[in-house]
Amino acid sequence: MTDMQHRLFVDAGHGEGGALDALGARDPDIARALSRYGPPPDRSLPAGFETLARAIVGQQVSRAAASAIWQKMAARNVTEMQHVASAGIAQMMAAGLSRRKAEYLIGIADEITSGRLDIAALSEMSGEDVQKRLVAIRGVGAWTADNFRLFALADMDAWPVKDVALQEAMRILKSLKARPSAEEMERLGESWRPYRGAGALVLWHLYAVEVRKVTVADI
Repeated sequence: MTDMQHRLFVDAGHGEGGALDALGARDPDIARALSRYGPPPDRSLPAGFETLARAIVGQQVSRAAASAIWQKMAARNVTEMQHVASAGIAQMMAAGLSRRKAEYLIGIADEITSGRLDIAALSEMSGEDVQKRLVAIRGVGAWTADNFRLFALADMDAWPVKDVALQEAMRILKSLKARPSAEEMERLGESWRPYRGAGALVLWHLYAVEVRKVTVADI
């Protein structure tokens, strides 16, 4: 069982058992979504350079485009941290990255290889401190930091409010007339604390079924 599964189903660390049951008890809409769609799948990722790098590559592009770029990077042997740290901007751009994203990836690789960023130590820090440390790195915004906290560190309160899929899923969940803004997402998620990350996983699951039309069996 991964850390994410343990926190979702067994113990999220707040004396209320698993995050999904605790969140369902707080919000009847979440309870109904869990009953209808089942629990979200395990989406945990390793807490390392590649997870951060993939998030940077995926910023502001489609999933298909991000996957194609990553495959091109792999073909040119510039996905591993040590190789990225020693690569030049031109070499990274030749793999399909913009100059800015190439700079970001090289910078992040250097942060880790130099020891300025201790990835292993992040799991021992509070979610707020992890967020502050990550967004201090050039190219790592709040969305990327939140996603790393949730998928790599199993932080059950990470809440990437600027994620458009989450916003649309919240609109569906709450039967809203319009997609909520990031500010409205903050307000709507307030009662979910400290399980907003679990709520995000439920919303992405709902989005997959209702918007992407993926069957529950395929997830």
